[in-house]
Amino acid sequence: MKVIVNKTEIEIFEGARVKDAVTKYLVQQGQTFNSENFILRDAYGHRIGAYGSLLPDTVLFVENKTSPN
Repeated sequence: MKVIVNKTEIEIFEGARVKDAVTKYLVQQGQTFNSENFILRDAYGHRIGAYGSLLPDTVLFVENKTSPN
């Protein structure tokens, strides 16, 4: 299944959670996922939880809490 994380297409398994897609994205960026350090948002800018379910073509955005806005 394909999802988009920070404008990057990620191929992830069916039944994956937000956490799975974000972890895969961050590993590709040389980072590790800790839900306390990141804000997760959907395509509409709403905050979402790490254990939310995904559908094909879901769009996610990950923000580092320590990054300046």
